[in-house]
Amino acid sequence: MKQLTPLLMLTMALSTPLLAQDSNIPDSLREAIMRSQASSQVEQTARMRLDMYYGDFLSALSGGDQRKSQVEAAFIEVLRESAELSAQFSSGQNASGNLAEVNSYAYLRANVAPLLTASELTELDALQGGPSDEQLKQAYAQELSQVAPNLPAATGELVLTTLVRHMREANPGREQIAQMSVNELVDLEAKSIMAAREELQSQLSSEHLQQVNEFLYQVQGNLYRNRVMLEEDR
Repeated sequence: MKQLTPLLMLTMALSTPLLAQDSNIPDSLREAIMRSQASSQVEQTARMRLDMYYGDFLSALSGGDQRKSQVEAAFIEVLRESAELSAQFSSGQNASGNLAEVNSYAYLRANVAPLLTASELTELDALQGGPSDEQLKQAYAQELSQVAPNLPAATGELVLTTLVRHMREANPGREQIAQMSVNELVDLEAKSIMAAREELQSQLSSEHLQQVNEFLYQVQGNLYRNRVMLEEDR
């Protein structure tokens, strides 16, 4: 599973590439290829969302591999439906269903609840809000310590808190993100990183700012590498 940056972990959408209109491929074959591409991309998007949101939850389920596979299949079915409707919406097609309803947590919960115990449902509900601020900070803390090992603890806390706050402020909401393209999500996170850098410039010494800038440039570089990997998958 690819390691995605936190904002991209909140959700992903897909954009379907079109075959060249001046191609010599017969229309019937072109349509078959496009259907195959769309189906493959929907599946990739569904599994990507499953890994990002619920990978740890599924891994921790009790009951053996067969039960995990059954629960995973129920998740995939809902996420595939959501990905397909989002793709139709993004490409201007008339989505054959209620996109807001299918993208909602309530819809997912209703479909997987019969396969889960009460305690597992409680754990699933706790994931609804996505990663907490502390989890996001922890996701970046190791990278910061590697790039700037001599940064004082208080300064590191300030950097992580500022970065996560700007990412939260840039987050337009789960349902809206579900309809955004990879490029739009990357641009959104890149702007939040730049905003955090601008705020920190007036709060850090030149020595600390140099180390923090190295960290933020690395975070931004990882973000663009994520985009390349996701585009290659498509």
